Amino acid sequence: MLNGRSARFLVALLLIAVALISGLPSMLMTAHADPYPSYTYDFWGNPVPAPLPYLPKRIISGDDIGVGPLNQPRDLFVDSNRNVYIVDTGNNRLVCLDENWNLRLVVSEFMHDSQVDRFRTPLGIFVTDDGHIFVADRGNSRVVELDDKGRFIRQIGEPQRDIEGLVAADFVYRPFKVAVDRADRVYVLAEGVYDGVMVFDLAGNFRGFIGSPRVKPTIADIFWKRFATEEQRERMALFLPTEYNTIDLDQTGFLYACEKNQVRRLNPAGTDVLRRDGFHDPLGDVSVANHAWQDASYFEDVVARESGIYSVLDRQRGRIFTYNSDGELLYVFGGIGNVRNLFLSPVAMDCAGMEVLVLDRRLNHIVVFEPTAYAAAIHTALYLYSIGRYDESAAVWRRVLDMNSNYDQAYSGIGRAHFMKAQYSEAMHNFRLGNNRKGYSDAFRRYREQVVGTYFNAIALGTVCFVFVLWGLTRLHRARKARDLDKAKSAVEQPAGLETDRPIGGWLRQLGSGMYYAVYLVFHPFDGFDALKRRGRAAVPAATAILALVVLTYVGMYQYTGFIFNTRNLSEANVLFLAISVLAPFALWCAVNWSLTTLADGKGTLRDIYVATAYALSPIVIINIPLTCISNVLVQEEGLFYYLALSISLAWSLVLLLIAMMSIHEYSSGKAIVTSGLTVVGMGTVVYLGILFFSVINVIAGFASSIRTELILRL
Repeated sequence: MLNGRSARFLVALLLIAVALISGLPSMLMTAHADPYPSYTYDFWGNPVPAPLPYLPKRIISGDDIGVGPLNQPRDLFVDSNRNVYIVDTGNNRLVCLDENWNLRLVVSEFMHDSQVDRFRTPLGIFVTDDGHIFVADRGNSRVVELDDKGRFIRQIGEPQRDIEGLVAADFVYRPFKVAVDRADRVYVLAEGVYDGVMVFDLAGNFRGFIGSPRVKPTIADIFWKRFATEEQRERMALFLPTEYNTIDLDQTGFLYACEKNQVRRLNPAGTDVLRRDGFHDPLGDVSVANHAWQDASYFEDVVARESGIYSVLDRQRGRIFTYNSDGELLYVFGGIGNVRNLFLSPVAMDCAGMEVLVLDRRLNHIVVFEPTAYAAAIHTALYLYSIGRYDESAAVWRRVLDMNSNYDQAYSGIGRAHFMKAQYSEAMHNFRLGNNRKGYSDAFRRYREQVVGTYFNAIALGTVCFVFVLWGLTRLHRARKARDLDKAKSAVEQPAGLETDRPIGGWLRQLGSGMYYAVYLVFHPFDGFDALKRRGRAAVPAATAILALVVLTYVGMYQYTGFIFNTRNLSEANVLFLAISVLAPFALWCAVNWSLTTLADGKGTLRDIYVATAYALSPIVIINIPLTCISNVLVQEEGLFYYLALSISLAWSLVLLLIAMMSIHEYSSGKAIVTSGLTVVGMGTVVYLGILFFSVINVIAGFASSIRTELILRL
């Protein structure tokens, strides 16, 4: 018999066992549900985790369909009836399955001119809506057309060479991809062709190339090529464009083509019309493309889908990136690995409805993915928007936000729905949440038109009053201009230190007068800096106040510039760091310039340099404070005025700084330019030496710490 304690112990063990057994299926499902990470990229290029859009449903191998093992298959295609065609390259055959994965057709040979003909290294396939099969038969240098029963119809051989300049005399025709549009034009990609996509007409005659990729040599390449010897030029790589590696046709007849990590959408004239209005161009992994171009994505295949959506297969990491018609990244799934449901060498993909099929060349099978509720909702929202059902589209986007509250594209989708219903205020709110500056600008323009139309009379009256007040202030300014100038000159001639005996009110008036003097100096720099130098110690408080205003202006611009023009991540803003980023270069300029000009017969003291440099920055305050306010009422198309005013403020300050160096050091313009340039070089040298010093200190500290640890362990 068991005592009470033993009985309770056994009961506890049984409960734990039951809990583990009952929880095991859910644990296995969880492990199965997360075979790879899913994410999108935010406006600043940071990966943001997202729910899984697709999950592996099943794996189809040659043995599963009863045709024996596949051997390095290279392409697959799903036709309009959801029949699946596999190009079994290693076995030189074509395998066709129906929508239920039952074997429908195997083509390894066919009759051609009353003789048995066979494929030799077939690589690409395309099936038209009427069931005609086009195969890129690389080894036989042709494209073969078969009917839906696998019977030979015709072949399209290599392009004729009688068209001068189109085909080189030593050209070897090796087609590897093929596509056919509704006008029966045949598009072919062939190895070693850098002129774009080859086009054949209905009769199989070669008609030229479309969509030639542009080559973009770097400035360094052009420079070294220009000055290299003949032998060096021969060893240099030619400036050849990269050939396309895959193509596909969408429902409207536009041709999608990929080269490396670039996607293009070519119209019948061969012009790239792909929209790139997302946060980033459709390049695959954005963070990798920006920091390690040699490891960037490489698009092995592209599939045009419904509602302008398209997916690309990255062979580098085995990921499928899906974009909408605007080039916005919708979701990512898939991965490389030696685990079930991952890939080793993905070479092709296609879609059967919402299911995604990926062909693995090394594993010799197809992985079938089915959408989760997350991906299904995204596609549904885009479809509803494309057919004009905006309220329903917005409702579905809100369900997407319930599953992923950080999904910027959902906010943009809701914003577009409100925009199409002329609800511009709500559209602006959602575009802002989605960091969609273009959409926000379009909505704000319409909203601004509504406000102006509603309150036109009040705005017109306010404008008239503003002009009248401005005219009065201008008259007052002209009346006081001579008196203010006389006061400024008399202040310069007063002995230094005389103001210290004045009361606080007098000191504040002097400070205000000194800051107001900056306005005069901006428009009369030569006279202004000469008089400023004579003020001596009395100009320091006003210069310090101007420097403080410059810091506040910079911080204010960082925080309060209009949303359309402010691309900074405000969640990472640090006021102290922003202030230091202004004060540190300012202090370094003053110190280095004083050190340099002391050796170059400069007449200015460190105080003179400090005061003159601070006053030279006055345009930044005078222009950028109102500019920051105005930026909140401008749209993207008016950004030229914003950036022009910003550039003027910086250029004006640089000109004033150069004139300041001429005045306080009594230099000629040439000498002032040279010493200013040397000052900038000296600043860079000081920063470099500072970094080097702290690096050495860090190494010494690490060495000392390791010795201390070693001594402690040994003793």
